[in-house]
Order: sequence, then structure tokens, then C-alpha cells
Amino acid sequence: MQPTHNENSLRLAFLTELFYPNIGGQEVFFQELAEAMVRRGHHVDVYCISHQPGLADQEVINGVTVHRYPNGGAYKTPRLRVLRRNWTDIVKYSAGVRRLASRRDYDFFLMNQWPLMHITALPKDARARSAIHWCEVREDPLLRTLQALLPKRVRMNFAISESVAAAITQQSHRECGVLPSGIVTDRYRSRPRSERSGVLYVGRLAPHKNLTMLVDAFRLAADRGFQGDLVIAGAGPSQNDIENHVRASPIASRVHVLGSVDEAQKIDLLSQSAVLGMPSRREGFPRVIAEAMASGLPTVTADFAENGGKDVVTQFGAGVVCGTEPTDFADGLLAAEAGWEGFSWAGLEGAQSLDWARIAITLEEYVLTVVQKT
Repeated sequence: MQPTHNENSLRLAFLTELFYPNIGGQEVFFQELAEAMVRRGHHVDVYCISHQPGLADQEVINGVTVHRYPNGGAYKTPRLRVLRRNWTDIVKYSAGVRRLASRRDYDFFLMNQWPLMHITALPKDARARSAIHWCEVREDPLLRTLQALLPKRVRMNFAISESVAAAITQQSHRECGVLPSGIVTDRYRSRPRSERSGVLYVGRLAPHKNLTMLVDAFRLAADRGFQGDLVIAGAGPSQNDIENHVRASPIASRVHVLGSVDEAQKIDLLSQSAVLGMPSRREGFPRVIAEAMASGLPTVTADFAENGGKDVVTQFGAGVVCGTEPTDFADGLLAAEAGWEGFSWAGLEGAQSLDWARIAITLEEYVLTVVQKT
């Protein structure tokens, strides 16, 4: 799609630790929001840390200029695995952010909350033209302290969901708006209930996704008459553990672990399944819930304290929030099946507010207000 002409064209810098081709919730958020802003006629540069060897220092992806520094490719594989990230890269990245923001090249800076240190590096002059995007809240005492202090260092704060926004506001006493992870709604298809069956999970296969619980819950629901199979689509470090757990299940023949799927396959799965199962212990705004909503697919998710998915489902009435045990999740699957039509309709209605075009306009209007004042 060609960008539209915009007489109020803005120069925007998006600062985020990871970006495409790394895949994750915030990577997708910043990539697709950047592309939506380009379609509206704005110039967007993304500054990130390289996560794998061989990536270009700079390249243009769908109209967005991506800058990778540091570009050593070892950010996610530090020598001390317990650190999870290469802190030398974080220090270099934060210093680069400070140098970048010291120039007057950009009208506005939108920062991912991670890796946190780059927020503290922002010069005072740039803070008046900046915002943090909060993808999640954590209960760790140190992180709670940072969640209270860092929002005060910038002009505005945005969050991935209303629940995250409320938590940041409560902890920092600073206003926090909402910029959710959007979708292009017309990519998705909604089939009638009669053409659907089974439970679907789509996403990364990682320990906090809690997929062994989903397998156990599906077995309990199947024993009580739930129709169809369980399909698990995605890849990640827990794939072998999940496959082993499935093989040991009494209903192994009804559980299918597909591995990675492409976009077309994912859209088909969303339109063919009866319920989306999201048993994660920790989420910000799971994009797949928005995709399920646009597909008319109800979601079942669990009431874990750090699971932002439960707040999305509650906000839009697009499914069931249940307890955290397999028996609770089985009840949730059966309840979603029983109330399918209502949950499906609510999801389709709510998905309209999550289209990227609307989200891009929200950011644009705010930034224009800031630019006019400075």
C-alpha cells in the first residue's frame, strides 16, 4: 500500500530492544505500528539491538528504516545464561540512544519499556518529546520500583492494554494511555459454528505458556463431551517437553503439535477452530487474542496475576476467564462452547477498535499535540 500524503508529516524514532526478524509480541507491535505510521505519510526509524549474527547494520523493511546497534548478534546469548541478556549490549545501546536523542532529528521518541536502561539515558530535552510503551507489569520489587519511577521521566506513557495502563497509573501516579497491539481486521475470516471444531493454541512454546496444563484440561473436557481435537501451533524451547507430555496423554491421538505455521495457515486455523486456549501464566496483550476476535473465535484464558490476556477477554467479553487448575480450564472450554455465539459476536465487534489504522491515528493525534506545544 502506498503511503498517504500527510501535510503534518512527522519524523518518529521507535526505540526497542528487539525487532524483526526476531519474533515476539513487542517486536510485532513496533513493526506493524511503524508500518501503519508510514502508510499515514510519516517517517519512522527503528533503533534496536541485533539478536543474531549476519543482520545488516541498517535496512529498510516495508518503508521503515531499521538501525541495529550494537550488531554483534549475541544479545540473547550472554556468556552467563542466568543474565538472559548481554548487558554490555544494553549499555552500548543506551549510550547510542543518548547520542541519538541529543540531536534534534526527530519530532518524537516512542520507547519500548525493555531494556529499561535506555529510558534513563534519554536527555532532558528529549524527554518532553517521548513516551514509554509498557507491554507488561511485573511484581518483582525492583521492577515495581522502576514502574513507579520511569513513567515520570517522559512526557507520556502508553500501555498495551487497559489493565497494564491502570497498573502503571496506580504505581507512578502518571497518566497512561492505551496503544494496543493491533491487527488488519480484513485479513481474517469468521466461519459459522457449524464449520468449526476443537481447541487451538497459537504462539511460542515456552515454559510460561503453560501448555502441559492445556493438554490436561483438554483431556478432562473431552471426557465430558467436548468435540474435536486440540491443535498446538508454534515453536520454542518447550516443544520437546510438550510433545513428550502429549505422547503420555490418554488422548494423544486427539492432540496435534504442528510446530511453526505461516500466516496463511494461522488464519485458516483461527477460522476453523471452535475455541482458542490461552493458559499462559504471564502475558501482556496477546496479539493472538485480537486475531481470534477478528476471526469470531472465543478465547479461554486463566486468572493468573500476570496474565494480561484475562483483562483483554474481560474488556471485550470475547470469551471466558477461568481458574488456574486443569479442571477449571476444562470448565472454561465447555463454557465457551456453550456460549459460543455471544462470545463470537462480542469478539467481532471489539476487533474493529483494534485495527492498526485506528491505533495509528491515536498516536498521530497525540504526537501532533506535543509537537505543537514544543
